[in-house]
Amino acid sequence: MAMALAPLLAPTLGHSAVATKTLAMMVIADRDDDDVDGQADSIQTNLTPAARIDLAPVPPPIVGGLLRVVSGGEHVRLIVRGSPVAWAAENGAVTVPPGAMLQGVSSGVFQGVLSINGGAIDFRVEVFGASMRDGDRRDVDFANHHASLNRTPPSLPPESFDARYDDPDALRVLIELPRTEMFESIHPNITLQSVSASGATIDTLNDLPFRPVTCSSAPVDCFATAPIRFVVDDVDRTHPVATARSIRGEVGGAIVVRSGGRKLQAIRVMGPRDSAIGPIGLYQATIRPFVFRALPGSAPAIGGNDLGAAALVRSELITAATIWNECGIALGDPRAIEVRVVDPPPPYLLAIGDGLGFPASGGTIRFRVNGHPITTTTRPGSSVDLVAYEVARAIERAGFATTISPNARISPGYAGSVDLLVRARNGAFAVLEPDANGAYEVSSDPTLSARIGNVDLSDGLQHFQDMDSMAGTIEERTLLKSIDDGDPRTVEIVVLPSFAGGARIGESFIGSDSSSLHNIVLLDRAGVRARKSSLTLAHELGHVLLNDPGHPDDFGIDTPTLLMDSDAADSSPFGPRRLTIDECARAIRQSGPRARLPLLSQTRLTRLAY
Repeated sequence: MAMALAPLLAPTLGHSAVATKTLAMMVIADRDDDDVDGQADSIQTNLTPAARIDLAPVPPPIVGGLLRVVSGGEHVRLIVRGSPVAWAAENGAVTVPPGAMLQGVSSGVFQGVLSINGGAIDFRVEVFGASMRDGDRRDVDFANHHASLNRTPPSLPPESFDARYDDPDALRVLIELPRTEMFESIHPNITLQSVSASGATIDTLNDLPFRPVTCSSAPVDCFATAPIRFVVDDVDRTHPVATARSIRGEVGGAIVVRSGGRKLQAIRVMGPRDSAIGPIGLYQATIRPFVFRALPGSAPAIGGNDLGAAALVRSELITAATIWNECGIALGDPRAIEVRVVDPPPPYLLAIGDGLGFPASGGTIRFRVNGHPITTTTRPGSSVDLVAYEVARAIERAGFATTISPNARISPGYAGSVDLLVRARNGAFAVLEPDANGAYEVSSDPTLSARIGNVDLSDGLQHFQDMDSMAGTIEERTLLKSIDDGDPRTVEIVVLPSFAGGARIGESFIGSDSSSLHNIVLLDRAGVRARKSSLTLAHELGHVLLNDPGHPDDFGIDTPTLLMDSDAADSSPFGPRRLTIDECARAIRQSGPRARLPLLSQTRLTRLAY
């Protein structure tokens, strides 16, 4: 049985057998929150212009008359210049001024009598409701709750339109009508429209089938759809098992119930509606993307040229953002994010104690900075930190600026190493060179090393292994510290030609105390090419946002539908693209506004023009 609504708000005027004029119209119960003030529009004492879009103008025949309520005054409000006018006490009447509007409050029937020009008109307003219901058959409050994007693979719906179901994100559309006969008389045409955070149409779902269902409490008749899935992309949208009840959505946007093109009600889209930390709202990360060239002046790692590289990175950001939308997390407008295409840095970094971090035994550290010779003698027993400080002072005496950047101790190490980042006084990177033998190891001390960091991406980036993951390799540190903005709240995304050895397509540095490099994601050309089969960028962002280097299948059950699974590759809806409720809650705990290192800022919903 198809269900839809007649042309709304169109009053009808007729005559009874005793020549009593009657006027009837339909309005929607205005229970959403169009002005985003946290209150249903139907209970506001002062309606802003944004909150008035669901109001209905009173029919011209009743303007200027005296309207007396017979019954059902709780279902309708009379709004004049944005404020409700209280209905008069028993046998009293209110004047209906020009410009007055009617607002539905709850499903039911309003009966009134209008006195005008010495005559009387019976005035009837039928108020119907458009809402949603979850898998436990609980009504979802459009003003104080929200819709969430689906985090489970598609499955068959329950056979009954009134049955409970397990999908925590799918919602039924529910229509409440004051009387059954209205259902047979209304004109087909209920659709769902999904709009973005900017108000642009994302998707539309037409021809919604409705069936009679049990109402919660009010004396009305109810009709509902099968559970509607709000999905992140076309991979889910077009799967045959659920395509007729799936619609794409976006956090910050809305799902709008329409009839005949007119908005009935709307519900906003945010994070999961329930979790261990309660409902999850809307959050955003600050992203800084970089694309490196293999050699200075060569083509960027992807895209063929700078414009092509930027376009591909933005495409990857959109794909990653759709997945993290499942947790209410956005990555910003890709069109507004600057993508920097950069050369690999010169050898500007000197790593003291790189590797095991043993104390000095005595020797000499000798190298040149922009051609200026630097020599420092190490004393037996001196720590890595002390030697690094003395070398930094020697560099500064030669007229250069030095930043001391400590590293975490690697697993087999005695102490952490220290990097010296050297710049000329004008801020440009200095060039460090060996003084004599041409080797990047510039220390003669048998136990304390000093190495110049050199980046050569033509043979792939030398990446960390398990034992040195907390510090990264010297080549990684030289590359990544060159783009550090000094703000630990940003997430750097780095695209490079390849990793050495071809064993990986992406990696990340998380923000734990034991890491030298914080909140950085790296992926190579293969990681970009993998696209939706592996979702490499979204996966590596997961390590950063969850502040977790591990994978759920490292010591647990292999679940290839989970984004954070370590080895899944599948571009279907059953591939690694799902985030659990617990992972969403962990991301907010570890990276949200109250985290030790907040990477996510909570954002407010903005008003939408429907």
